[in-house]
Amino acid sequence: MRLVVDLTSMARWLGPPVGLVRVQRHYSAAAATFEASEVAFTVFDPTERVLRQVSPQMAAEIIAGDISCDMSFYPDPARIKTRFYDRWPNWARQLLMAIIKPRRVLITEIGAFGRHNPGSSFLPLLERVENRLMKTNERRLVARDDGSRVRIMPLRTVAGDKYRPASGDHLLLMNNDWSHTDIEAISRECRSADAKLVVLLNDIIPIQFPDWYKPHDVKRFRHYVDLAIRLADRFILTSKRVTADVEDHAAKLGVRLPELRHVPLGCDSARKSKANGHLPDGLETDRYILFVSTIEPRKNHSLLMDVWRRLVLDGTIARSGMKLVFVGRSGWMVEEVLEKLHSHPDYGKSLVHLDNVDDATLSLLYRNSAFCVYPSLYEGYGLPPVEALAYGKALIASTGGAIAEVVGSSGLCLDPLDAEGWESAMRDWITSPSARAPYEAKAAEFVARSWEQAGRETLEAVLAPFADEAWPSRERPPLRSGTAARP
Repeated sequence: MRLVVDLTSMARWLGPPVGLVRVQRHYSAAAATFEASEVAFTVFDPTERVLRQVSPQMAAEIIAGDISCDMSFYPDPARIKTRFYDRWPNWARQLLMAIIKPRRVLITEIGAFGRHNPGSSFLPLLERVENRLMKTNERRLVARDDGSRVRIMPLRTVAGDKYRPASGDHLLLMNNDWSHTDIEAISRECRSADAKLVVLLNDIIPIQFPDWYKPHDVKRFRHYVDLAIRLADRFILTSKRVTADVEDHAAKLGVRLPELRHVPLGCDSARKSKANGHLPDGLETDRYILFVSTIEPRKNHSLLMDVWRRLVLDGTIARSGMKLVFVGRSGWMVEEVLEKLHSHPDYGKSLVHLDNVDDATLSLLYRNSAFCVYPSLYEGYGLPPVEALAYGKALIASTGGAIAEVVGSSGLCLDPLDAEGWESAMRDWITSPSARAPYEAKAAEFVARSWEQAGRETLEAVLAPFADEAWPSRERPPLRSGTAARP
């Protein structure tokens, strides 16, 4: 039996890993050292509509974020959005890309050259050319604190021969592969070879709350989930709330779900973190409140901005010297949120936004914050509140979705629409540290499952035998308590 992990979404990613990409990287890293099975990695080729093999060395670089594959030249994998040239022969489309996107083509070719010729005397010159070709934001995303840089390269450099499923293979698709793969084509290949298809699904929020997303993304996501319900052999779900949401959706469709397994997510070993460095300019230890999240309507930044303005006007902020720090890159449909943030009277003063924050800086921000907040309207899990508790920080979180399930009694959970409740709680915690002390004590006792444990349990759940697979009992990987199967 072989574990096969698809890396498509990670191969496309550029910048610090956040949210779903962070989950993918941890679980893929666990797969790379998994001893219970032979392991292989793939990426999806949207031109040929097949999965392609990825060498162990290339997989390691993708997982580490050392390389990023520019897929903008290729057809839409799910065929939801097509362009007039997507049906052209590959050579004709490549020629067109060289004409209409010469800058991006040159960047990827320089990346490919650097990957194949790391010691070339021409490389410094080519990297200077690459630097001039890149836009400001691209240069920022490829730069590393240690002076190294992420290489952007074409698919042909990343992918090898076509992956051919074999009987006994268990193929894992993770999270945002809904926008980067064709699950119908993948399922067809798996079924023809008697291989199993397993999908890790964090939530179905775009189906439940379509107004928070662009219409074409909702259409694409719904299409993927509806197909996955029919085509997957097993779902890995991360919370009881998501399990209930998926069951409700399947009931509305009138279809039977695949086998469900529940495995909670992990968390970084925060208390063991010894990241060195200085806080960003203007921030002082215990003099700021931290909110870590992608900026998008669902995360409810707007509520905090309204609450913060009230706390400024009543003098609470001036007396305390406290700041509110948003950490996270911009997401989608964010224009109104950003406009409200940038026009906020306190923006750049006591209200601060930091994006593109690396892991070391994020660790410093967590460890030196006064307390953390997480007012999201709905979550399928909620990694940042778990991370906050893992750092021993008092936490005010919302009751949206699975947050209260994940946080439990370790944090103060409030209705995400109760502005008065949030204002009162934040004022109390700012003006009287003793008011938040009981929650700091609870956070100090909070036991976060490690990414290593979560990754191992997830992979064991992926590989767990199905009824039609005969495994000698001595060869079955042990199942942990977090992987209880559902009928």
